[in-house]
Amino acid sequence: MKNLLFLLPALVGWTASGQQLPHTDIMLFSMTSGADSIWRPVSPRFLTAFNLRGYNNQPYFFSNSDLYLTVQLPNDTTQTDIYNLNLASQSISRITQTTNSEYSPTLMFGGQRFSAVVVEEDGTQHLVSYPFDRSDNGRLEFPNLTGVGYHCWLSDTLAAVFLVGQNDLPHVLYTVGTRSQKLQRIVANPGRSLMPLAGGKLAYVQKATEQTWYLKIYDPQKQSSELLIKMPVGTEDFAILPNGAYICGSGAKLWQFRPGRQSSWQEAGDLSVYGVKNISRLAVSRDGKVAVVVN
Repeated sequence: MKNLLFLLPALVGWTASGQQLPHTDIMLFSMTSGADSIWRPVSPRFLTAFNLRGYNNQPYFFSNSDLYLTVQLPNDTTQTDIYNLNLASQSISRITQTTNSEYSPTLMFGGQRFSAVVVEEDGTQHLVSYPFDRSDNGRLEFPNLTGVGYHCWLSDTLAAVFLVGQNDLPHVLYTVGTRSQKLQRIVANPGRSLMPLAGGKLAYVQKATEQTWYLKIYDPQKQSSELLIKMPVGTEDFAILPNGAYICGSGAKLWQFRPGRQSSWQEAGDLSVYGVKNISRLAVSRDGKVAVVVN
């Protein structure tokens, strides 16, 4: 694994041969609650003018003003790196620059490190963490675990990991501890969005059939899952608002569901007025901003 380099704010391109990832953009909205208790998007901002023809995806709020994401510039046909968009100063920082590709930046408990899925030159996918103080060049959190596609942290020592299926086998969702390094199977055919909840629980999507996908909550203590609601058809990405409501996109529309208050998904906004055709991943800040991946 090559060293991680932390850089000053800059936009530096790579030249490589390979396949360009599909173009996506990120829009930012503030969310305001109406009389019907539905939070709706207002004050749109377009965040990815710096990379208009490139790949901008997998947003994650490290703070209310720091939005990390995975970026591939138009002339980087194989390389992805982690960038930070500081929303307060409106500045852009390239956080990683390696010969590997980094995906899915995720803040770890304690706020001293962040983790990312690293795809090495031979295609091996590991989960690696990096310190914000640059005290080391990154460490493998699970040295013997490969095929990590997506992840989130449920505590400072427990992660949920989506392992990519090999040889036509299904993808599988597990928990794994940094101390024991042991896998505990949750479910096959998970969605890619994994969200930590209070008490160390996990929100995730299970693709029960090709058309029927469910939003569920897993409790590592009980090693059991609770079904919340069926997802809109074809939707596996979701995020959680500060009031506990779930938000997702289907087509150009945002939908919202608050357990205990609503029994179905409620329309929260139509982004087609901004030229959006499709919504995929979402990220929510503690103060209620929503970053939306669109195309």
